[in-house]
Amino acid sequence: MLITEIKIGDKMKIPADQKFHPEYGHSGKVVWISEDGKTVAIQCEKRHNGKKVVFMVKINSNKWGAQP
Repeated sequence: MLITEIKIGDKMKIPADQKFHPEYGHSGKVVWISEDGKTVAIQCEKRHNGKKVVFMVKINSNKWGAQP
Protein backbone atom coordinates (compact mmCIF):
# COMPACT_ATOMS: atom_id res chain seq x y z
CA MET A 1 0.00 0.00 0.00
CA LEU A 2 1.37 3.39 -0.93
CA ILE A 3 1.33 6.22 1.58
CA THR A 4 -0.62 8.35 -0.92
CA GLU A 5 -3.45 5.82 -0.67
CA ILE A 6 -3.60 5.94 3.14
CA LYS A 7 -5.86 8.43 4.88
CA ILE A 8 -6.72 9.17 8.51
CA GLY A 9 -9.44 6.76 9.62
CA ASP A 10 -8.48 3.94 7.22
CA LYS A 11 -8.36 0.42 8.66
CA MET A 12 -5.01 -1.38 8.40
CA LYS A 13 -3.45 -4.55 9.73
CA ILE A 14 -0.82 -4.07 12.42
CA PRO A 15 2.36 -6.01 11.67
CA ALA A 16 3.31 -8.49 14.40
CA ASP A 17 6.78 -8.71 15.88
CA GLN A 18 8.32 -10.40 18.91
CA LYS A 19 8.93 -7.22 20.89
CA PHE A 20 6.01 -4.78 20.77
CA HIS A 21 3.02 -6.49 19.17
CA PRO A 22 3.35 -10.28 19.19
CA GLU A 23 -0.29 -11.10 18.30
CA TYR A 24 -1.07 -11.70 14.63
CA GLY A 25 -4.31 -10.65 13.00
CA HIS A 26 -4.97 -7.38 14.79
CA SER A 27 -6.07 -4.40 12.79
CA GLY A 28 -6.65 -0.81 13.70
CA LYS A 29 -7.43 2.68 12.53
CA VAL A 30 -4.88 5.17 11.17
CA VAL A 31 -4.82 8.15 13.55
CA TRP A 32 -1.71 10.01 12.34
CA ILE A 33 0.49 10.28 9.23
CA SER A 34 3.94 11.88 9.35
CA GLU A 35 4.70 14.91 7.18
CA ASP A 36 7.20 12.97 5.08
CA GLY A 37 4.67 10.17 4.63
CA LYS A 38 6.96 7.38 5.81
CA THR A 39 5.38 6.66 9.20
CA VAL A 40 1.82 6.16 10.40
CA ALA A 41 0.27 5.70 13.82
CA ILE A 42 -2.32 2.92 14.05
CA GLN A 43 -4.62 2.58 17.05
CA CYS A 44 -5.21 -1.12 17.70
CA GLU A 45 -8.85 -2.24 17.79
CA LYS A 46 -8.13 -4.45 20.81
CA ARG A 47 -7.08 -3.33 24.27
CA HIS A 48 -3.65 -4.34 25.52
CA ASN A 49 -3.40 -4.68 29.31
CA GLY A 50 -6.69 -2.80 29.56
CA LYS A 51 -5.45 0.20 27.57
CA LYS A 52 -5.92 1.56 24.07
CA VAL A 53 -2.58 1.37 22.29
CA VAL A 54 -1.18 3.24 19.28
CA PHE A 55 1.64 1.70 17.24
CA MET A 56 4.02 3.74 15.08
CA VAL A 57 4.76 1.87 11.85
CA LYS A 58 7.17 2.66 9.01
CA ILE A 59 5.26 2.09 5.79
CA ASN A 60 8.35 1.22 3.77
CA SER A 61 9.51 -1.46 6.24
CA ASN A 62 9.86 -5.12 5.26
CA LYS A 63 7.04 -6.07 7.64
CA TRP A 64 4.64 -4.55 5.11
CA GLY A 65 6.18 -6.51 2.25
CA ALA A 66 7.58 -3.38 0.61
CA GLN A 67 9.94 -3.87 -2.29
CA PRO A 68 13.29 -1.98 -2.30
